[in-house]
Amino acid sequence: MNHILEFILIVFYLLLFLYAIKKHSFFIKSGIKPTWLSALFLLKIGVGLVLYFIYTRFYTVRAEADMFKYFDDSKVVYDALWLNPKDYFRLVFTTPPNTEYFNSHYYNVMNFWANKHHSFLYGDSQLMIKINAFFRLFSFGSFHVHALFFTFLSFVGLVGIYRVSKQLFTSHFNYLILVVFCLPSVLFWSSSVLKESLLLFFIGLLVLVLQKVRDIKLQDIIIALIALFFLLLLKFYVVLALIPPLISYVLVSKYKKLNVFKAYVLTLSIFVLFVFSSNFLFKPNLVDILVMKQTDFINISTQAGSYYEIGRLEPTFFSVVKNVPLGILNSFIRPLPSSSISIMAIPAIVENVFVLVALFLSFFSIINPLSWKDRKKNNWLLFQISFVLILFAIIGVTTPVAGALVRYKVAALPFLGVTLYYFFYKRYLQ
Repeated sequence: MNHILEFILIVFYLLLFLYAIKKHSFFIKSGIKPTWLSALFLLKIGVGLVLYFIYTRFYTVRAEADMFKYFDDSKVVYDALWLNPKDYFRLVFTTPPNTEYFNSHYYNVMNFWANKHHSFLYGDSQLMIKINAFFRLFSFGSFHVHALFFTFLSFVGLVGIYRVSKQLFTSHFNYLILVVFCLPSVLFWSSSVLKESLLLFFIGLLVLVLQKVRDIKLQDIIIALIALFFLLLLKFYVVLALIPPLISYVLVSKYKKLNVFKAYVLTLSIFVLFVFSSNFLFKPNLVDILVMKQTDFINISTQAGSYYEIGRLEPTFFSVVKNVPLGILNSFIRPLPSSSISIMAIPAIVENVFVLVALFLSFFSIINPLSWKDRKKNNWLLFQISFVLILFAIIGVTTPVAGALVRYKVAALPFLGVTLYYFFYKRYLQ
């Protein structure tokens, strides 16, 4: 594409998104001043440009860079629009069979259409390629336009999370803005053509619907189902971590006499029982899949610079339970400072220090019964805590690479930040 035309296209979409941020009711309802929202969005764009510079300057093998590989493969699908439009629509909106025709013309031409390792139900790489191929209808092949689209989607998701989390507070919203929008890993990994951008988008939509569960409408149910569907395609384990808190939140919201804490404990217990008895429903069962994912990750990661040893899982209840505490701890503290860390790990290390300090400062507020007086707030707090701990447990027991762990945590970090800020707020600011 001509550089001048690309620049005009970028400016056009940027102005369009800034106008939407200023005028659309979705953003107005956040209560954040339009100038601040615009500044936050521009900050994300700036961080995305830094990420682009790092990947082009220091990680020069383009085919190994997540932000480029799905975008590059999507050109194969997009080109079909002009050669055989029917193929384009089949590739983007359906899953064509592995016939000789599709293999030779498309699948074997792309580098990442097929997962090389065990997959959860569906190739998330395929979804990323499909979405990029669809965006090419509007981007005319400009990577920076795609980055703008993905950044805007993640920004929408973060605004949704902020709107729901705001119910916990009566003042000092500026700090809440910081913990939702400005945690380093969230800023860094949700500001480009990456899966994390889409994860935050769909999670944000889902929690917005969840807030309206007592007065839910058909359109809300449709939005929630769409969000869950795409989350399932993107990262199955995120949906797995969401199921117990989602069920608990709905039950507590619908039945006022239900004890909030007992509801969450009971739901989690039933969920654990289901996980370990799922071999009656399908094979491999959920525990087998967890073991396979850990094995795959270890096999392909032993030479990674940020590799560390984790306990080997066996498909038994006691093996998983034994490894969960260390898995959660790893999710909280890694990456650790060391001589082998990359420049991209430094923000995550700073973030971990912030989280641990916040946890220390908030500890007495967490154990203070006065912090748990409001039933509605308790419901949302326990939703967040449950989601964070389950997700941290899943990724902690399966991921032996600190660099990958940082990205896998992104979906939970805004919720962790809001929870810690709430207890800090109750002790020091209220």
